[in-house]
Order: sequence, then C-alpha cells, then structure tokens
Amino acid sequence: MQEALQPNRPLAAAGPSGTEPQKVLRSRVEAHSLVSLWDNMEDVVSSTTEKFVPHVWRWDDIREVLMAAGDIVSLEEADRRALILANPGVFPKYFTTNNLYVAYQLVRPGETAAVHRHTPSASRFVLEGNGGYTVVEGEKCPMQRGDLILTPQGTWHDHGNDGEAPAIWVDVLDLPIVDHQGAIHFDFVYGEADHGGGEPIRKYSQSIRTEIGYSTSLYGTGGMQPAYVDSKRGDGIGSPQFVYPWEATYAALNRLRDHEGSPFDGIVLRYTDPTTGGPISPTMDFTVQLLRAGEATKSHRHTSSTSYTCIQGSGETIVDGQVMSWGENDTFVLPSWCWHSHQNHSATEDAILYAVSDLPISVKLGLYREQAEGEPDGAWRGRPGTYERRQ
Repeated sequence: MQEALQPNRPLAAAGPSGTEPQKVLRSRVEAHSLVSLWDNMEDVVSSTTEKFVPHVWRWDDIREVLMAAGDIVSLEEADRRALILANPGVFPKYFTTNNLYVAYQLVRPGETAAVHRHTPSASRFVLEGNGGYTVVEGEKCPMQRGDLILTPQGTWHDHGNDGEAPAIWVDVLDLPIVDHQGAIHFDFVYGEADHGGGEPIRKYSQSIRTEIGYSTSLYGTGGMQPAYVDSKRGDGIGSPQFVYPWEATYAALNRLRDHEGSPFDGIVLRYTDPTTGGPISPTMDFTVQLLRAGEATKSHRHTSSTSYTCIQGSGETIVDGQVMSWGENDTFVLPSWCWHSHQNHSATEDAILYAVSDLPISVKLGLYREQAEGEPDGAWRGRPGTYERRQ
C-alpha cells in the first residue's frame, strides 16, 4: 500500500515548552513585540477565519425586534434603523462573515432616512412592503419584494417609504473589507444648487433628477446597452444599473427550470454589471438560485464566504455535517472553506435563495479554490461561470 504523503516541514519544532535557551529567546522576542515563526508555524499556515461560524438568523425574531425599534428609535437618532447580523464567533463585532456585513433595515410609512454616501459598496434586497424606495444619484428606485437595489461606493443615497406598511430589506455591504484596508469614510453633508444656480444648499434628501425606471430602461436589456451616455455614476465603481427587478429575475429562473443546472447550487443566476459582464460590485458576487421540489445538491467547499436569504419556500443546508434549517426571509451564513450542500425537502414547492459572497476578491487575487466532495485535497479548480477570464 502506498504511504500517504507527509508534510515536508517541521510541525511546531520549538513549541511553547521548548528548551531553556528557547524560552529565554522567546522572552527576548516578545519583549520587542516580535513573534517567532518557529513557535507559530501552525497558526501561520492555517486559515484564521475558523472563528466565523455557520449560523441562521430567524425572520420572526428579527422582525419582532426591528418593529419594537421602530417605536423607540427614530431615524433622526439612528441615521439608519438597522439590525446587524453579528456572527456568534466574533460577537459583538459587527461582521457577519470575514468580508461581509449583513443587516435588516426598517423604514416605517412616511419616514425618510437622510442622504449620505460612503466608501463601502452596499445593496438592498427587499423583503417586505411595496411603498419603500431608495434614491441613488437622483434616481428614485421603488422597492418591491425581491428587488435588488444597489448603492455602489461613492453614490449619494437616501431611503423613504411612501406606502402604508413597513418597508424592510436586507443590506449587504463589503464594509469589513474596507475596514481591513483602513479606508472607511462616510459623507453626511449633502448639498444641491437651486434652480437659479449659485452655492449648493444643504439638503436632507436628494431631488429626483431622472425618470422612474431609468436604470432598467438603459441597462435592463440583456446583451445591449446605450452608447450615448456616460455609464459612470457617482464617485466610486460598480454597476450603473441600480435596480434589478424581481419580476425579471423570477422569469429568468423559471425559463431555466428544466435545465440540469449546477450540481452544487441548482439553477443559479448571477447578477452582472451590464458594462463589463462581470460582478455588479468589485468585491461582492450576487446570485439567486432555484432549488426545485425535492432537489438536493452535492457537497462542496470554496474559498469565499456567503450570506444566503431565503426568498421562497424552505429547506436545509448541511454544513460540515451540521444541519441548518431555513424558511422564508431567514438569513444564514457560511464561512469560507466549509463543506456544504442544500436540500429542498418539499415534494411540490420550489425554494429560492438570494446569495451574496466575497468571491470576486479571491478570483482577482488568484486565491479562489474549490473542492467537490470526493476530490483529493490537492485539487484546485475554478467553477464554470466564475468570470475569471473576464477580469
């Protein structure tokens, strides 16, 4: 029988209980705020993200607390009335995964959240209410369940609710990534010149400068885009299409329901930047996946962390042998490099998951690795559709 390959490096050669000379040396090292590689080799060669754990946040729990906050915390006090999904592995730090910040946000009828902009890229996926809206760079984006609204880095945006029921959505930002870079910046002072020109006047919210549906009209036709406009919007980078309506997304999923799909994700569609064909954010990948009645996917793992929100149906995800059940409007997260598969146990109903991951970072840095169950540990491969050829 062939022997298994052994590591060609020493493991913890010195170790914490080394010889007396090693202990003296360690004291000298630590006195100068230094760390010896030989004492910490296992930490260096292993991922440090294991402290982030898989977890499910229940919609019923979140909505109850969020509605209570609506009675107590005004938007004037809060700027944004949001509950951050803090990963239990790092609680109370406000990171949901090592690279994603996820929150549920509430705007009550008649309210307006003040305009601001920031260096993190942000998104909103609507869960409840048909009267909510976001204004992005002067475009008013009405929000209905299932719509994806983008506020790319550097774009001015404010929120409001013209309806008679609460508006609630899921925010996903790349704030941890920007934090790691020491580059978080928010602007809260917004001004516009009046119609007569002159110096800008400070305003609480933006004036509407485009027609409703502007983004969809310009960029919502697959394979075509206008050749007569500047597609850069705001001071940052990201997709110029600010609205991805659920009606079109759901229709696309249904058109493909008879295809074989991905063995790991079912019928999965990626939201793309119409000007590049790549991700709609330089740091985040947005997808929606259909798990047909009775469908169970194969297990795999990859070097990207993911947040999932259930839009329809129910099911469970098996993560490193642990079963996590989820239902409508629940959100769950998977840290990087954990084994996972999805199951829809209903014999008659579809399940649909909206997902955001930090995949573009791994792809652009050449760090993306994926392994299917049964493949050897040394297998490195990309998944079809990871757009690495276009970056």
